[in-house]
Amino acid sequence: MFTLLDEQGSMGSGTRAVSLILMGNELSTIIYDSRWLMLVIALCVVADFRYGWGESCKRYERAKRKGDKVVMAQYRWRTSRAVRRTMNKLIDYLMWVSLGVFTGVAVLKPVGIDYMMGGVAATAIAIGCEAKSFFGHFFYLHGIRVEEKTVKGFLRAFVVAFAKRKNSDVGKALEDALEGKEADGTNE
Repeated sequence: MFTLLDEQGSMGSGTRAVSLILMGNELSTIIYDSRWLMLVIALCVVADFRYGWGESCKRYERAKRKGDKVVMAQYRWRTSRAVRRTMNKLIDYLMWVSLGVFTGVAVLKPVGIDYMMGGVAATAIAIGCEAKSFFGHFFYLHGIRVEEKTVKGFLRAFVVAFAKRKNSDVGKALEDALEGKEADGTNE
């Protein structure tokens, strides 16, 4: 009887080679089709790394001025840790995209939906996760505190930060106006 398993119960190198030859073309097509999704995720991870580095340095300097050795140790820059965590994030998100695309091939393609929609959905989730981290670093570096942990509070802080960056007076006026509506309870 013909079997793909050898005496030890595992596939031999010949079987793996044949499998790769048979599936290699499809895998390379899937990877090629996913290149833009992977690029977007890579850009998000690099941006998060850059702003995370800036926040870490800023927190370290504040702790150094206060003489807080515990916080200094927590935010002291460690290149190996930062690179390792960034690469782990990148690999995790790329695996998400791969799983999304493979799910699209297995589930979406047979029902007539483009299989890349699975990858797009996985990329959207990954970008959402990275955006929270990225904007948290960005807001900290620009001295903006997000009091509410809601989407509305986040959007309000984002609009104020953007306005302050363009014109500090307009940003301050917008911030005061938004805080004034909350203070007197009107939601117009």
